[in-house]
Amino acid sequence: METLDSSGNGLLDLEDLVKLMEEDDEKEKLKDFRQAFGMHDEDGCGFITPKGLKKMLKKLGESKSIDGCKVMIKHFDINGDGVLSFEEFR
Repeated sequence: METLDSSGNGLLDLEDLVKLMEEDDEKEKLKDFRQAFGMHDEDGCGFITPKGLKKMLKKLGESKSIDGCKVMIKHFDINGDGVLSFEEFR
């Protein structure tokens, strides 16, 4: 309670409640992103590879070549290593 009470009056103000809800919302978003990332990271290597992306797209009814998946990954691949980390995915 003390950490949420920005005014120090022992009560949660509207701003305190909004902040709390936004933090919970961010935690939920992060959880959702991790779950989605895990669906693409089938082998558990910690990265989305072109092969993993191709498999997931196929499950979703989308057919892409490995080269097409490489192009998709390259668009978001900040460090240029050819795979997507969680941070790049997010």
